[in-house]
Amino acid sequence: MFSRIATVAARAPRAQLAGVSSRRTMLTAQKGLYTAKASATGGGRADGVAKSETTNFKVSIQPPGSENNTNPEELVALGYSTCFLGAMKVAAQQIGKTGPSDAAKVFADVTLNKTDSKESPFTISTHLKIEDTKQDIATLAAVAKQTNNVCPYEIAFKGNIKQTFTAIGKDGNESW
Repeated sequence: MFSRIATVAARAPRAQLAGVSSRRTMLTAQKGLYTAKASATGGGRADGVAKSETTNFKVSIQPPGSENNTNPEELVALGYSTCFLGAMKVAAQQIGKTGPSDAAKVFADVTLNKTDSKESPFTISTHLKIEDTKQDIATLAAVAKQTNNVCPYEIAFKGNIKQTFTAIGKDGNESW
């Protein structure tokens, strides 16, 4: 799924990706730590079923806005927010800071966007809100910005889609 997202974004006209960096660095994977396997059947995002091939997780897929079901954007938001929160611990250590606290929350908005392109009619954009009411904003923002270099979702998205961030600490907030 992510390679498809990256391909769509990479083929998108430059004007469509305003604010997205044109520099991309390909990282070489040294050793696979874990491989998740999943399959989708039925109508895909319109009326399908997605299931894990490695666990017993199974979910009915419906178009965005459908009640009692989920859609691909929700699944990306779940993975992105949990991955980013976990990666914050590594990022904090890398820059000699503490965090995140047990009060930390990461909220991910993943938006499906229509484009002007006939070849690539859709793309996604993201907004992360990183909230930690026990941490000062300077530390929280520094850790969150370093996490941009640690979180695997972040590394995959960087330069491929439009992203925005807001950090909310105990003494203020910062957006980038």
